[in-house]
Amino acid sequence: MPYGYEARSPLSIVRHPRDERAVHSRETGGKHELHFTPQLRKHHTSTIVPFPTSAPYYAGVRNRPKKQRIHKSLEQWLGILAVTLISLVAFETLAVATAMPFVVDILNGRHLYALASGVTLATQLMTTAFAGPWCDAKGPKPSLYTGLLLFTTGLLVATAAPSVEFIVLGRAIQGLGGGLIIVPLYVFVGNYVQPTRQARIFSWFAAAWVLPSLIGPVVAGFFVEHLNWRLVFGIVPALMLIIVPLIIKQFGRFHDLHEPRPLSGYKRTIAFSGMSGVVILAIQMLSGLRGEDFDTKIIVLIIVLSSATLVLTRPLLPPATFRVRRGLPATVLLRLMINGTYIAVEIFLPLMLKEVHGWSATQAGMIMTTGAITWAIGSWVSGRMKNARYRALVPFGGTLVQMLGTAATIAAVSTSVDGLVALVGWLVAGFGIGLVYPALTVHALALTPPERHGRTSSALSIADTMGSALFVAWTGIIFALTLPLGHVAFAWAIGAMVAILAASLLVTRRVLDVTPAKLSTPSPSH
Repeated sequence: MPYGYEARSPLSIVRHPRDERAVHSRETGGKHELHFTPQLRKHHTSTIVPFPTSAPYYAGVRNRPKKQRIHKSLEQWLGILAVTLISLVAFETLAVATAMPFVVDILNGRHLYALASGVTLATQLMTTAFAGPWCDAKGPKPSLYTGLLLFTTGLLVATAAPSVEFIVLGRAIQGLGGGLIIVPLYVFVGNYVQPTRQARIFSWFAAAWVLPSLIGPVVAGFFVEHLNWRLVFGIVPALMLIIVPLIIKQFGRFHDLHEPRPLSGYKRTIAFSGMSGVVILAIQMLSGLRGEDFDTKIIVLIIVLSSATLVLTRPLLPPATFRVRRGLPATVLLRLMINGTYIAVEIFLPLMLKEVHGWSATQAGMIMTTGAITWAIGSWVSGRMKNARYRALVPFGGTLVQMLGTAATIAAVSTSVDGLVALVGWLVAGFGIGLVYPALTVHALALTPPERHGRTSSALSIADTMGSALFVAWTGIIFALTLPLGHVAFAWAIGAMVAILAASLLVTRRVLDVTPAKLSTPSPSH
């Protein structure tokens, strides 16, 4: 089925922050129907930078009584405060990624670089599947307030960290909170905002990632070079002192939609998501070992834990995802592979530019900004392809461009090659993933019966988080194993991700040619 479709479903859908062409609803015959806006129907695109904190976002409930809709002034407060929170989360993500190579160097803990960078992904996976059911059962406020508390606490621990081990601890707590923050914001919009105005607020959510992608790396570089690296972690908690009282005051005006209900029917999903996060966290901890510590037992343990991750995430994804079944399973797997490799490489590029070419924090942060810009450009181009033949080539073409751009960055491992080569390569890689990422979202929903749109969107979100967390762990382990070889360790780490992208080219052949009717019959293996 080609990209660019018109989809309808009951008003209970999971949204992802990168898919900024939002939806609106209307009532037909007493039932709510979901309609993608004309822009999404024709052009579906994204201006969102890659962000490892993917989670299911619930943007509506069924049969909402009119009395639950709020005054326009409160609606505006909701939009302003939600956008502010998302901007702070985005800023912190990009700023920390820029500063981390220098922080671990200052604290003499470079061997824990991968763990400190990726631990938030693993812990966020633990709360990803829990936030949605929690909001459904207890309302969005408990999840939001708990997430803010954990997120801020984690950053405060990292701010005061005397060693990299405490940075890891703080980042782990931060990730637990991050998985609980964004979900309730989408619940607030879906439950309380007039359906005709939801699209506007969802577009604000998307725009909230643009400015941080431009200024986050620059500000982080300035803090590290001219002030103190602790400000990278401490500035957001300071701003929270101003914002949280406003959030509690304004969000307290939202009345509960229903009496609190027990968290029933979600235990299996929550359990598998939590166990997956724990196992990936264990793999990431192994990436903190030094090269000489990797013996046969450790290698076997890594293989066992990686296999366990695939087993534990299987119930959270479409049936036969890891067997690359044609259609939706292959689409979800492709998203897992392209997003995971992108995040894993992006984490190591600033470190490479610092270690090999002596770039400053501000200069190294440019890699984050440029990749975000070309990601947005690629999404814009992908969304405006009208020729069906070209749209059908997007999965293969975008993945190929991403692979070539990523491979080009390996050349910068040599001191005889200018570091700008890595920058140019990442420009190309960002454009490639920008082409294919939003198209896969649209395609996955097009392949899914309307009553299962929520499950599919959740699967895409979990695939994003799981792929990023697991591939960051693998990259860190490969880097640690080959670190005695010197700068060549970067080539091995990035090269492994290029190999995964090469394999994903084969997966692109399995994405198309499945109809929703074929998907409506559950797999006997699931």
